[in-house]
Amino acid sequence: MSLFARITELETLEQGWQRVRRNAGSAGGDGMTVDDYADGVALRLMRLQRDLRLGTYVPGPMRELDVPKRSGGTRRLAIPCVNDRVAQTAAAQVLGPLLEREMEDASFGYRPGRSVRMAVSRIAQHRRNGYTWVVDGDIERYFDSVPHERLLDRLARSVDDAQVVDLVALWLEAYAHDDRGLPQGSPISPLLSNLYLDDIDERIQGRGVRLVRFADDFVLLCRSETAAAEARGRMAALLDEHGLRLHPDKTRVVPFEQGFRFLGHLFVHSLIMQELAEDEAAPPADAAGLAALLAERAERADETDGAAGGDAAADLAPGLRVLYVTEPGRRLALRNQAFTVEEDGAELIAVPDRRVDRIELGPHCTVSAAALRHAAGSRTELALVNGWGETVARLEPAGATRRADLQLDQARHVLDAGLRVGLARRLVDGRIRNQRALLRRLNRRRKDPAVDKAVLVLNKAIRKLPVAGDVPTLMGHEGEAAAAYWPALGLTLEGDWRLDRRRRRPPPDPVNLALSFLASLLARDVGAFVARHGLHPGFGVLHESRDGVPACVSDLIEAFRAPLVEGLVVYLLNNRILKRDMFQQHDDGTCRVLPDGRKALVRGYEGWLDRPVRNPATGRRAVWRGVIDSQVGAFAAHVRGDGDYRPYIMDY
Repeated sequence: MSLFARITELETLEQGWQRVRRNAGSAGGDGMTVDDYADGVALRLMRLQRDLRLGTYVPGPMRELDVPKRSGGTRRLAIPCVNDRVAQTAAAQVLGPLLEREMEDASFGYRPGRSVRMAVSRIAQHRRNGYTWVVDGDIERYFDSVPHERLLDRLARSVDDAQVVDLVALWLEAYAHDDRGLPQGSPISPLLSNLYLDDIDERIQGRGVRLVRFADDFVLLCRSETAAAEARGRMAALLDEHGLRLHPDKTRVVPFEQGFRFLGHLFVHSLIMQELAEDEAAPPADAAGLAALLAERAERADETDGAAGGDAAADLAPGLRVLYVTEPGRRLALRNQAFTVEEDGAELIAVPDRRVDRIELGPHCTVSAAALRHAAGSRTELALVNGWGETVARLEPAGATRRADLQLDQARHVLDAGLRVGLARRLVDGRIRNQRALLRRLNRRRKDPAVDKAVLVLNKAIRKLPVAGDVPTLMGHEGEAAAAYWPALGLTLEGDWRLDRRRRRPPPDPVNLALSFLASLLARDVGAFVARHGLHPGFGVLHESRDGVPACVSDLIEAFRAPLVEGLVVYLLNNRILKRDMFQQHDDGTCRVLPDGRKALVRGYEGWLDRPVRNPATGRRAVWRGVIDSQVGAFAAHVRGDGDYRPYIMDY
């Protein structure tokens, strides 16, 4: 079967559609949204296949908009129509594995199984090997400058199918009539951009030069200043040969000792520091969380969205990207299609709406009407939170997922005593097993006999669960485990931190407050996935279904409290990331977290969730939010009768 035939198979187009649907991007120039396309999608895909195979396919108009760049200026995005994105995604999925074999090892962007973190690690490795002079390079307006004819010639060398080359040419011509440029916003562009630079990657490597490239950003590493200057000249000549230009003002030769910035990281001597914003001298707009959003996680989102095919070893897309606006006096506003954070009338940072899934607005922060409307229009959830991190209100965009059939199945599991107790038993079992696993991990070196004794109590509670005949009995066993768990967890805290029992409303001390704050962050994440899968947030099987209470969210958090809240609190306190002066104790017995404490908690949470772990549902490596998403999906499948939900269980 030819490549063109594989691309235009209905099954491939369906896979392309599913990916486009998951990405849930904006409408193209025809105004049709992803939800609009979903209405009658089977017929639309058959028409798309027919048009592609008959040669009557014509790309629709692109929607162009300017978004701000971190380094200043704007970037022009060109968003194809949904129908074109489906076809381009199908092509990228077929061509990706074929072209991937030709890519150089020095290229890290837009490729499956590769990330910013790996590129940064490669630079550190070269430095350790003596490559201490750097050409910090920038290709001037790369995506706007790629010559179509040379790109298509390069594609034809790797793809022996004239129909495929003609189809790609059709997409390029629809974007630019001056025979130059790749549309940023097109699913096929990341693959084509890497392919065009592949020859340069191959020719610049060697002869004392080490390359690390991520999309159009690159560094050349050499052993001496002379070699670096020569490498810069060679790179300029190679780019010129390919119709490109090395940016004269943004390309420089520097030693590691002087320092340089690359992919959101600052390299100085042997240190590598992830930057929180472009300007290190001033605090960025809510540093906590923005580093992940604007640097590694943002790049990885592009890489994952743009890479064709899949990686059998890893699934590291962020899954849920959160913008935190928590510093008192700051204002969420809008410029073009980007959310901005302002302070005293000055814009601190801008983030395109496609980079954000949820915005958290802290106390004493404000939001403009335009930003509210845009959040609703771009289907970006907005949560208002108080000083304890609790949700005060949520803006849920119109058209949020509603699955009446699924919610009826949920209700059936709530109302049927047998179904309810069976599912609730699994939730309690997951909660206690993960409490036990966390205590064992934390006590591995400490070897405190009191912690070991608490583990025995948890073992006893687990053994009682199979014979518990109703939910109140299960809750009693969970309470019995909690009575032993919390004091034991407190014993793992170092210094003068104390925890004897869990107190929530309101939390009276920094440890309980940190636990509540992080639990609220986790609840908002789980709630987002509950909504995404169409579950009713208020229908609980373990927690009672009551008006205004997200019982389903509380149910599904159970398995994740120990690894993502309690374990993180111990880590933050024992490593002095959270400090006493980040909290304020009041005479009425309550405790408040100060802005620096909120930043430390959010920064810690985002970093914790960004760690790759094994997803038990797939066997692949994933970030934590991917695991949560899988768990919520498995729960939905269980209540539909299409699966067997098993809660996430920690390893020791």
